[in-house]
Amino acid sequence: MKKALNQYGRLIDIMESTKKDIYACPVCKELLTRNFGEKSQFYSHPKDKGQDCELKLKLIIKDDNLEGLTEEQIDILKTEYYNKEFNDVHIELSDYKSNEGYYLTQEQKDIIFSKEDRIKISALAGSAKTSTLYYYAKERPHKKILYLVYNKAMKDEADHTFGKLSNITIKTIHGLAFGYVGNYYKNKLTFNYKPVDVVKDLNLNWNKDMELAVKIHNMMNQYMLSDIKEFEDMELYKDEFNNTNNERDLIINKCKQLWELKKNYNNNIKIEHDFYLKLFHLGQKDLSHRYDIVLLDEAQDSNLMVLDIINNSNIKGVVIVGDKFQSLYKWRNSTNIMPLFNGKEYTLTTSFRVSQNIANIANIIVKDISDENITMKGFNINQKIVNEINKNEPYVCLCRTNAYIFAEVFETLSKKGNSKLFFEGGYNSYNFNNIKDAWYFYLGHQVKNPMFNKFKDYHTMIEYAKGIEDLELIALNRMIEKYGSRIPKIVDGIKNNTTTKKENADVIFSTIHRSKGQTYLIPIYISDDCFDIKDIFKKVYIDKENLDLNKYYEEMCILYVAVTRPFDKIELNTKLKDYLLLRWKYFNSDSIKSII
Repeated sequence: MKKALNQYGRLIDIMESTKKDIYACPVCKELLTRNFGEKSQFYSHPKDKGQDCELKLKLIIKDDNLEGLTEEQIDILKTEYYNKEFNDVHIELSDYKSNEGYYLTQEQKDIIFSKEDRIKISALAGSAKTSTLYYYAKERPHKKILYLVYNKAMKDEADHTFGKLSNITIKTIHGLAFGYVGNYYKNKLTFNYKPVDVVKDLNLNWNKDMELAVKIHNMMNQYMLSDIKEFEDMELYKDEFNNTNNERDLIINKCKQLWELKKNYNNNIKIEHDFYLKLFHLGQKDLSHRYDIVLLDEAQDSNLMVLDIINNSNIKGVVIVGDKFQSLYKWRNSTNIMPLFNGKEYTLTTSFRVSQNIANIANIIVKDISDENITMKGFNINQKIVNEINKNEPYVCLCRTNAYIFAEVFETLSKKGNSKLFFEGGYNSYNFNNIKDAWYFYLGHQVKNPMFNKFKDYHTMIEYAKGIEDLELIALNRMIEKYGSRIPKIVDGIKNNTTTKKENADVIFSTIHRSKGQTYLIPIYISDDCFDIKDIFKKVYIDKENLDLNKYYEEMCILYVAVTRPFDKIELNTKLKDYLLLRWKYFNSDSIKSII
């Protein structure tokens, strides 16, 4: 827990706690231990106590507003951030008119009528990159264009936007590869291939070879998302002198063996979608006879393999678009390929989605963490920041993690049991049924879920998860510990209240990752599980600590994406409000001591 009551009955954040005071749980009143490690600080209950207290405290704080802002703080936020007037922001419009009758910016027109074969576009959040690409394609009716988008949701949106143009084909990179290669493997596909499958498919020893299986699995995954052609060229598992060794040679040989097994159409060895994508990459397909131009969106979350596919395609015209501040998928070996691509540079800096007030907040978040000035301009004068949105009307809840979505949904249904819920990316993509199956597996029941039935019992699975740091299984175990016997009822409630029509939802739930590319026309609430930017700001600017801010770059990007989603109202979370208040005080105080 991050908050506890001291002996005087005050709710104290862990960062404000002291050694001399005594702390108790605000919910169950058990005495707590104050933990102050280098990487994490928290209060903890005695063993086997307080499993539900953190969630209950979350509800108490929200219902009773125990940490509400003072009137003075609200006034500062309103004056300096929510309703501030900007008289020095100029947006240059062109004479180029859209189909709907509005004028595009000069930045957009420059791109639409660009003459270069190879261009790259740095497009800030909400800067109408999709419509810019639409008019770029429209002005080239005799060119055959391949538009590569990041995921299926973006493909569906692009299909709608570009539907009237007959000269453009829209694919995800996996969709492109599936048409050439993946279709032959459609009966072998899985989304869930783990080290335990490596053990089974290579006939390894469960007890002796688990570490080997983990390393094989890791090398396979990295190979499939790389531009490397041979396993021997991977840098993984070399010794301190950057040389190979017997263990590495064994891993490579096992990877080759597994690769050949996966390539066989006629066995039951499962393959991942990244497998057929890698086969497509290795085939170095020439696409120049089919397309004159390729457009690549979300280049900041692409990878070297995709860049290699484009280069090997021999397509003459190449346009790549990205925003390096929306780079969210480094955990999938993503690379911002913009700096690696040679082409004429263009920019889109006007966000049509947000107001100048939100643009200002996005600018300062990026400036404080990355020390870059992005000078986003906000065009939407109707978009507002509010202290609280009205949750009796439809709204969007954006969370950093799936686990917090589960907590937010539980809270929503606890308050209003008939709320209609919509999940960005689809109900099934949040794996709520895995939580339910995990509970029954924990109780000793047999389950058909392929995620669990590879293990003889729950204890074996969790020991395996801890041994190889399988974060997905560890997170499930934490949910089992936290919600226990209530899980089936919660999951059934979620399923029964879920609607497939976004327009019918009372609450739209999404991780911030899944919200990328979305524009929401109803109010947005950002949940409190984002990283604590106030704490980082304090350490760097006030305490003058020598922090490596590169470690927080991806978390900064996640915040940037979250605050730039709304077309309507947005309620910032407590951490963001506290950060903005501290920042204002820092730049408007005569004394550092008065801040501390």
